[in-house]
Formats: sequence, C-alpha cells, structure tokens
Amino acid sequence: MEISALDFFLINILSYIGGLGTGLLVCCKHKDKFMNSGNRESEHFQVSQPYSPPPQAEVITASAPPQEQVSKGVRITLE
Repeated sequence: MEISALDFFLINILSYIGGLGTGLLVCCKHKDKFMNSGNRESEHFQVSQPYSPPPQAEVITASAPPQEQVSKGVRITLE
C-alpha cells in the first residue's frame, strides 16, 4: 500500500489533535487534584516556615588617611 504525502500529513495532524485532546481531558478530569495539592504544599510551607528578615550587617565605611601621610612623597628607583 502506497502512502501519499497528503495521507502522511493528515495522519500526523489527526495524531497531534488526538494527543492534545487526550491531554486536555486528563487535565480537566484531575484539575481539582492538581489545584488542591499545590495549595496544600504552599500553605504547609508558609505555616511551618514563617518569614523572618535576614539579619542586618554592620556598615563599615572607608576613611581617608590623615593629611600628614598624604603630603609625603614616595620615591621609586629602578636599577
């Protein structure tokens, strides 16, 4: 039996639509299980792990050296 390009194309389209329809039917049938399990897990996480802000670190600022040290020159010699 010889299969033409049109037959091949139509079989692929029907297979795609069938798979898509089956997936949608399964999702609609079990939608309540998907929704409830996700909410239950997120509520459990929120109840067992209350939010606490991270501890604040002490801020350290840089300071400039005294003016006496700045005015001294540095001599570099290469031998």
